[in-house]
Amino acid sequence: MLVSQLKSIIINTYNSLLLLLPVKLANRWLWVHRDIDWSISIYEGQDFLALKPTTVVPNPVISRRDVSDIVTAFVADPFMVRDRDDWLMFFEIFNHKRQKGELAFAKSKDGYNWHYQHLILSENFHLSYPYVFQSESDWYMIPESCEANSVRLYRAKSFPNNWEFIAEILVGKRFVDASILEHHGLWWLFVGIEPDDGACNSLELYYSDRLDGNWVEHPMSPIVTDDLQISRPAGRVRKIDDRLIRFTQDCRIRYGYNVTAIQIESLSKDEYTERQIQTNGAYLFELGTLSSNQVGMHHIDFLMSDDTSYIACVDSR
Repeated sequence: MLVSQLKSIIINTYNSLLLLLPVKLANRWLWVHRDIDWSISIYEGQDFLALKPTTVVPNPVISRRDVSDIVTAFVADPFMVRDRDDWLMFFEIFNHKRQKGELAFAKSKDGYNWHYQHLILSENFHLSYPYVFQSESDWYMIPESCEANSVRLYRAKSFPNNWEFIAEILVGKRFVDASILEHHGLWWLFVGIEPDDGACNSLELYYSDRLDGNWVEHPMSPIVTDDLQISRPAGRVRKIDDRLIRFTQDCRIRYGYNVTAIQIESLSKDEYTERQIQTNGAYLFELGTLSSNQVGMHHIDFLMSDDTSYIACVDSR
């Protein structure tokens, strides 16, 4: 008991002193959360099912050491978009002082060399998984807000810097990593459900004809039950050629162990079927190829760099 109390005093004292340092220096010295030291790397390739770490720049391209405005324990959950000549990446930064996730972004001209910008969204509850997407001329974001027991929709007042809350589109459950898709004139929302006493092990599906409209739960929802391998979303739902692909993190061994790809076979108001795409023993990534991915990888998003190649942002620890 005495050893435990002494350790707690040391850690609390260290944390207090850490926050007195300049932010960049504090982020270089931060060691308390080394066990969850997520960072962001760039992968590339001609097949989205066989992406490899880039050799163009050193990985990771963004870590807590790059964050300049907040003392952060890690960065994670990256989403990429293109806006005119800029590549933009949105991600979670874990505020060390508040012990809550907040959202920030980085900018690049080529998809390889990234420059951290600044914090863009903070709430009085934890935020992560900033799913940014465009509809007509507006940019929207659905971050994870599990602590608020809701799925919340934001719109950019001034993209990418300024965001406003629009609506709660789902309420009443611990919704995790909501992932949206526009398909055949409807909006579809895949969202994990986290029980109070455990990890996300089920996936629900909703649809609506409007982003801020009345969301209806699919008659086959939950579409995944009691399955830690394919229930928690792991990035953007994609239309690739004539296929619909969703990505999921495998949490059977531990949280965020690796990522798998699921092909959606049928999607309508009445029907839903899917199958797992087998690759690399069912995983998209090989652990241990980088110093930053020894323990796990749990997220992917990608864009086309030209007509034949993908550039992907992934997180790993």
